[in-house]
Amino acid sequence: MTMFLKFLLVVMIVAPVLASRNPVNFYKLSLQWPRSTCSDGRVACPQHLPPDYNTMFTIHGIWPQDANDKSIDPYNGLSHPCTSNPTPTSNIPKILKPMYSDLNTLWPDLKDPLNPTANRIFWMKEWDRHGKCSDYPQNPLEYFDSALRLRQNLLVPGESHFGLQPGMQYSVKQVEQMVKNVVNGYPEIACNRNIHTGAVQLWEIRLCYDRPTPHQLIQNIRNCPRSMLANNGIARGLCANTMITLP
Repeated sequence: MTMFLKFLLVVMIVAPVLASRNPVNFYKLSLQWPRSTCSDGRVACPQHLPPDYNTMFTIHGIWPQDANDKSIDPYNGLSHPCTSNPTPTSNIPKILKPMYSDLNTLWPDLKDPLNPTANRIFWMKEWDRHGKCSDYPQNPLEYFDSALRLRQNLLVPGESHFGLQPGMQYSVKQVEQMVKNVVNGYPEIACNRNIHTGAVQLWEIRLCYDRPTPHQLIQNIRNCPRSMLANNGIARGLCANTMITLP
């Protein structure tokens, strides 16, 4: 085999691995409206959610994104060793014990939100999928605390859900502006369809934050790349409907 062919072979093997190693550029805090999550047929929620979850957004996750707004690949020791020694997923429940109360309230598994075991499994999955390749691979407490603090900062009286009223209809642009008025950054809006009524509804509001400096929590808001502002005022997907509902 010639030297050139050997070089091509190495490139073919290494290039896909390198392509998956894009560095973290920013973070996306995903907040879901429980009544929307539980009515599109994909999540088997209990028949009746706890009353608090009818009027508040809960945390879905906090996700490291690359410069192209693609989610950073999950940790894999062979193909994506983003860090040398991430905290094992099995250690997460014990490490998070000091913040169980806040996590159970603000970051529940909506399939069984009053079941602490189900919630812990949900957090472990989020750590495995997103936390290990974040800026906190050895500090899961800081990773989860970042999301909690950002969510708790939204608990201003009258603004816990950005002034949005359940049962009302809005345009995506209206929702974007209402969120921007509270957090000073344009969000990404995600929509889904109610399996029972067929209505297009507001599903998630995703807020974007700058990558933190070392040893700092995630905190500085920025405009999301997929906001309508970035898309020349054009909503996409289900959110392209003229009006969406907050159930």
